[in-house]
Amino acid sequence: MKNKIYIGYICGAFGIKGELKVISDFEKIDLAFKVNNKILIDDEEHTITNIRKHQNKILMTIDSLHNINDVLKYLKKEIYIIRDELHLDSYLMQDLIGFKVIEDNSLGIVKNILINKAGYLLEIDRNFYIPFVPYYIKKVDLEKKEIIVNNAKELRL
Repeated sequence: MKNKIYIGYICGAFGIKGELKVISDFEKIDLAFKVNNKILIDDEEHTITNIRKHQNKILMTIDSLHNINDVLKYLKKEIYIIRDELHLDSYLMQDLIGFKVIEDNSLGIVKNILINKAGYLLEIDRNFYIPFVPYYIKKVDLEKKEIIVNNAKELRL
């Protein structure tokens, strides 16, 4: 299925009323986890019928299931959403994979996006990382699939 985006992992159940406990580091979490959004678990479509936050997790009810026995089959499963369901007005960080990184000349291609406590890191195919912060990132050109950077040469080994 195309345009399927990973948004989280069901790590357990919460209580006996069918709430699923979800771990997510998705960057647009408030767009993904909304009541009436359609999500995919094992490529089956489900509707979020209730959502709330608890500590650093998301508690979610799907398809109006209110019994723990009805949701046990979803434990330890990944959750996806169809991109169009997000109604994005900008790009996602994962869209930048494959973009050319340019300062004065090409520094490489974005191989991966990593997340740490400080934010996002662009992993460049020439074995160095660029923090995704204004000090380094000057412009993202979606049409040319380029990221224009400043001061990034100093990060190379």
